[in-house]
Amino acid sequence: MTIRQFDKTINLSNSGNLQMFFIGVGSAFSKNNYQTNLLLIKGEAHLLVDCGTLFSYAMEKSYNTDICDINNILITHAHADHVGCLEELALIGRYLKKQKLNCYITNEFKNKIWNKTLRGGLELNEGGINYFDDYFNQIEPALLRKKPFEMYATSVGGIDLKLFRTKHIITNGKYFQKSLYSIGMIIDDRILFTSDTQFNKMQLDWILDNYNIEYIFHDCDVSGTAENVHASYSQLKTLPQNIKAKMYLCHYNSAAEKVDSKKDGFAGFAKAGVYYEF
Repeated sequence: MTIRQFDKTINLSNSGNLQMFFIGVGSAFSKNNYQTNLLLIKGEAHLLVDCGTLFSYAMEKSYNTDICDINNILITHAHADHVGCLEELALIGRYLKKQKLNCYITNEFKNKIWNKTLRGGLELNEGGINYFDDYFNQIEPALLRKKPFEMYATSVGGIDLKLFRTKHIITNGKYFQKSLYSIGMIIDDRILFTSDTQFNKMQLDWILDNYNIEYIFHDCDVSGTAENVHASYSQLKTLPQNIKAKMYLCHYNSAAEKVDSKKDGFAGFAKAGVYYEF
């Protein structure tokens, strides 16, 4: 892996290598590190993964990049730090670009995100009643398996994605089916990005046993105050050294300044504003 510095504006195409560019790496309330939203770039293809409440501000003020250039999006779950700018993107597509965004989303999540997140601001306009499909082109991932957890497959140009249900918010019992819809992803069968998840050693072991994962970008609550929502730093420290050595921590708050992640065996904290190139 090579880490390349950002220069003037985000390039949404490249020579063909997979790149990850974190627009932010912070937790939900982070301002200095923005929120954990990222771009995947490979050849002529790009995919925006999540767009929180600070997304458009970050793109303009820190990255000098027009969000009108975004054509493809995937939302991992419906918390505001991951979906808060989706209405803005929808309206920009309709009124400025005159073009729908391609949205990679299951039918289950499509219905939930429309009825519980977007409908209030997007249902009615000068033309009457609107629906999700009036703003987005849905690309529905194909179901790969239901056990040990749901997994879906899709692709954006040459970017291969395996999407899997994560254990983020559990409100009734202990099952994925009873939890908030949330997903992580395996990119090109070699990069693992968990998005928001509790510590889930069984799931992590299964993925590492079944895929040749080179690097991991894992949710991490450094303060340890939200273990029922996010994996904590202390929990992740218990992982074997060979796993920690390829793990970058993201979705962190200012408490990260008080720990030495590399001394504790991790690859480090993920950084915003750089290209991770594989």
